[in-house]
Formats: sequence, C-alpha cells, structure tokens
Amino acid sequence: MAGGILGIATSGLLAFQRSLETTSHNIANVNTEGYSRQRTELSTKPAIFEGSGYLGQGVKVSNITRSYDQFISSQLRTSSTASGEAEQFYRLSVQVDGLLADNSVGIAPAIKSFFNTVNEVADDPSSIPARQVMLSEADLLRQRFNTMSARFEELGSQVNTDIKVHLNEINALGTALADLNNRIAADVGRASGKQLPNDLLDERERLLTKLAELVSVAVVPQENGMTSIFIGKGMPLVLDGVSSKLTTINDEYDPTFLRIGYESASGTSDISNQISGGKLAGSLRFRDEILDPAQQKLGQIAAGLAMEMNALQKSGFDLDGRQGEALFSFKGDEVPVTANLANAGNAVVTARFQDTPDAAQHLDFSDFRLEFVGGSDYTLTRLRDNQVISLTAVAFSTDPNVLNLNFISATDPKITALPGFEISIDISGGGAVAGDRFLTRPTYQAAKKIGVNLGDPRQIAAATNVEVDPVTGKPVFDSSGYAIIIKGPMPGDNRNALLMAQLESKMGLLGGKASFHNAYSQLVAGVGSLTRSGELSATAQKTLLTRAQEAKQNLTGVNLDEEAANLVIFQQSYQAAAQVVSTANSMFDTLIGALR
Repeated sequence: MAGGILGIATSGLLAFQRSLETTSHNIANVNTEGYSRQRTELSTKPAIFEGSGYLGQGVKVSNITRSYDQFISSQLRTSSTASGEAEQFYRLSVQVDGLLADNSVGIAPAIKSFFNTVNEVADDPSSIPARQVMLSEADLLRQRFNTMSARFEELGSQVNTDIKVHLNEINALGTALADLNNRIAADVGRASGKQLPNDLLDERERLLTKLAELVSVAVVPQENGMTSIFIGKGMPLVLDGVSSKLTTINDEYDPTFLRIGYESASGTSDISNQISGGKLAGSLRFRDEILDPAQQKLGQIAAGLAMEMNALQKSGFDLDGRQGEALFSFKGDEVPVTANLANAGNAVVTARFQDTPDAAQHLDFSDFRLEFVGGSDYTLTRLRDNQVISLTAVAFSTDPNVLNLNFISATDPKITALPGFEISIDISGGGAVAGDRFLTRPTYQAAKKIGVNLGDPRQIAAATNVEVDPVTGKPVFDSSGYAIIIKGPMPGDNRNALLMAQLESKMGLLGGKASFHNAYSQLVAGVGSLTRSGELSATAQKTLLTRAQEAKQNLTGVNLDEEAANLVIFQQSYQAAAQVVSTANSMFDTLIGALR
C-alpha cells in the first residue's frame, strides 16, 4: 500500500514541479515580444483494477500547450498588412501634399507674378525695366519648376531606398522562417508529433507578423509542422525549409524606376504587379498614384506654358523689329525618347513639343509607347489608359531619310490630334523592324528641364508689327490675304504682349478645359484628396490593428496576477504531495516496526 501511495505522491511532485516551471517560464517572458502563455496539461494515469475496484495511480504531464488561436493570428497579420500599407502611403503622400501647397516653393504664386509682369510690358512695351522684370520673373518661375521637380526626384530616390530596405527585410525574414521550419519539423518529428516546440512556434508567428507589415502573407500549415508562406498575389516565399529571394530590377526604359524581381531557377521575373499589401505595396502605390502623376502633371503645366508662350513669342517682333525667338527652352532632348534594348532595328526616334497655337491643349500627362507595326504604320499607346493612336510615316520633304509621323485615328474619339508633340524617325542608319518599341515621356522631366532662352530684355516680342488701318483700326491685308508686316521697330506696339497676357486666363490645357492656374489647382486638390483619404485609411487601419493586437494579447499574453495565483496553487499542491510522501514514509516505518 505504501508503494502505491508513494508512487502517486511522486507523480504529483513531478507534475506540480513541471507546472511551477511552466509558470516561472511565463513570468520570465512577460515582456518577450510574441510570447504566448503556456500551460501544463495534466491527466490521470490509468487506474489498476483490484478486487475492491479500480485504484488510481496518480497524475502525469500529458503536454505543455500554448495559448493560440489561428483565426486571431490570421486577423492580426491581415490588420498588420493593411495598416502597414496605409501608413506608408500616407507618410509619403503628405510630403507631396505639403510641397505643392507651400507658397514658398509652390508654382501658383510664381505663375501669377510672371503674368503680372507680362501685363506691365503690355502697358508699356518700350520700357526696358519692365521687360527686364518680366525676364526675371520668367527665371523665377523656371526656378520654381526646377526646384519642385528636384524635390519630386528626391522623393523618388527615397521610394527606391524604401523598396530596397523592404526587400532586404523580406529576404532576411524569409531565410529566418525557412530555418525555423527546419527546426520545428525536426522537433515535431522527435516527439512523433505529440508535443510541439512552443517557443519556436511563437518565434515563427512573430516573424510572420513582421513579414505581414511589409507585404501581404498567406500561410499554409503542413503536417510535419512546417508552413508554406506565400506573399502578394500568391508568390511562394518559403516552401518547406527553402526560401526564395526578392530583388530590384531596373525598368526596361528607365533605370531609376525600380521594379520588384523574383529570383528562381529559370531567372529573375518582374512581379511588381503581383505585390499587394504592406509597406512595400504602400511605397509602390504612392509612386504610381501620387508621385509619378504629380510629376507628370507638373511637367504638363511647365511644357504647356512654354509651348503657348513660345508660339506667341515666335509670331511676334522684338523691340528691334526682329522676329521673336522662344522665351523658354528645355535642356538636352526636348522630349526624351528611349529605345527598347530588345529592338532589332536601327531607327533613331526623336520628339519635340509642337509650337503651333493651341497645341498645348492636346498635351497629356502620360508616358507614350511608340511601336512599329510594319510598312509605314506605327502605333502610339497612351500608357495611363492604354488608348492607341494610329500614325503613318511620311518622308520629310528635304530629307528622305527622315520620316514624320502623322495622326490618322485613335481608339478614343476624343483624341483628334497628336498629343502635343511631334515625332520624327531617322532611318539613315537603318530602318525599324516590326515590333520595335520606344518610350517617350513628354512631360515627366519637363519641369526639371525648362529654362529661359532669352537673356536680353529687348528680345521680348511684344509687338505684332502688323500694319493697322488708321481709320478702321483693323489690320491691313495684302492681295493674298496675309496681314501686312511692317519692317523695323515698333516700340509702341503691345498687341503681342496683350495676347501673352491673355494666356493667364486662357483655357489652354487639359483639352481646352483649364488654364495654367486651374491645372495647378486641380493638381493640388487631387493630391490633397488622395492624401486626406490616405490619412483616414491609416487612422482606421491603425485602430483595427490595435484591436487585433489587443485580442491576441488577451488570449496569449501573460497576466502576472494570474501567474502569481498559479504559483501559490502549484506550490501548495507540491507541498501537499510532499506531505503524502512523508505520510507514506511514516506508514512504511510503522509497518517495519511492527514486524520487529
């Protein structure tokens, strides 16, 4: 009997000792990130049948479990992904919003000041000081465009840096998770799947949550304890104990535009369109929805202003009676064109802004892809909405090796002309091959490249030099129907300057629906609206994340008061079991004494 009592007491001692150790482990890890409270599961040992019935044999430790709920963990990862994306998007977009709305660097005040000086020249076209102030304001406007474009480029560099940092973190987490998979599978196999390595599982869950902050995560558990981890729209990051690697790849046309690459045995593929959720998607979405469109629209305003002013400047006459020259110019290639590296032909494509009246209203804030179809046919695709413009090549009258592309039709009936720029193809070194592609970005760098072409205030073409009938006050035409141009200076002629001043309110952009001020106001309002939406989304997602964290903490967190109570209970239970051992010892001593 003493042996039975002693065995039962010993099992209690061992069970309560294990319970005390588990409670101590909980207390020690109260501040450990990702730790889940553990519990010692006890069960009775199988009873033994004797004549008087079934006699219990004590207690055993059946398992040590952790507080875990798959749904709550999945909800936390989902909330982390949404919050990470919203917070990153808002953090970046608020910088563009503040930049555009800042009067000290904004474009609206500079445009207003410039046209004020144009009006002053129109009031006194012979005034050299007024002309000089107009050139100074033109240069100040140029500086504003250049400065804002430079700030946009800085933000683009920041986005590229963020992308690289995010990818490095994702790769590091993938490697760590693959290693944990191997360790967990080994421990699960060692225990024949009956007991789980709780601390390793907690660490894996912690890393998965960190990964979810960077990119959306899908987790598929395996029977051997491993998990397959997919990111974005189903790209495998970890399969069993092997992790894949993400990297950056340059855009085929623009090396400063980073894309997301996925390395595999067959090579590196572009998965940018398959990335969703998390800070990585937030950076990509900011670049696609705010930064690049803002830079394009800013360039559209700069190029449109230059086109309209240059068209009038070239049609007028300066203070010395000479034909006017362009007021604004663009550094380097006026409209940059980049050939696809895979092109088989040797054709050289160039583009330039049109200087015809009202050409600016057709200017679009999009990149365009030119593709040679065959024969004399080309297509020009507007990349922001994939609208296609059909073009045909016509040899230049003075050089048969230079082809001009003329407008034929477009899939969008609202497109009735070239989008504000002309395209020429030089085939002197060889023609194009069907499928050859070229990217042109007419407005993307226009704000960066715009400059002032004139240095002498006398060169401002304020005059039209058109002869006026002194009786009717109307222009005088020759027999061919052309206005008669007076040769020589007309210092009092302000008619061209008045036309320039009218450009301030002319609906010359966005298909003839917006002035320069309107277009800039729409840019500011559009970015502001997206930023405000991003702020609301970030706030809402942060609230949902906090609730998900609280739900997980309520389930898995260590409560020191509860653990302290458990310590007392297990301590008393241990003492009671020890007392049973002492009682069994006394009974054994009594039995021995009776036999002497």
